[in-house]
Amino acid sequence: MVKRKKKFKYEGQFAGIEFKLMESEAFDGQSVYAKWLYIEYKHKYNGENDHNIIFTYQDAKKKMAISTFIKSRNQLIERGFIDVIRRGGLEKQPTIYGLSDRWKKFGTKDFIRVDLKKIFPRIITQRFKKRHKFLGNQFEEIVHL
Repeated sequence: MVKRKKKFKYEGQFAGIEFKLMESEAFDGQSVYAKWLYIEYKHKYNGENDHNIIFTYQDAKKKMAISTFIKSRNQLIERGFIDVIRRGGLEKQPTIYGLSDRWKKFGTKDFIRVDLKKIFPRIITQRFKKRHKFLGNQFEEIVHL
């Protein structure tokens, strides 16, 4: 009697990661959250949208804290796993990411570094002292005699 092998039926997407990537210096030096976030980016990849991946803050809140998401995303950009194709933010436009192969040259002189300060500039904030007139405080300071 001949045994027949059952064919594996896969339904849905999967996020495949190559052994070469997992054993690389760039991947090994990341935090666990950054590795998990990379798997999430790969999960959003459907075979044709390698430079059109949308991962919003609402998606990130379901997986991790926003501050953890930002740190992990920045690690992935610095080490060459993802690139920012178009920065969002204005009028609720999402940031568009793309998968990158820059990680293959990580640690060599040919590695292309990305300056995160140019991509995500800090918002200029001015700190004021208490009772500063610009704040429009309603209460006047009480002067004792």
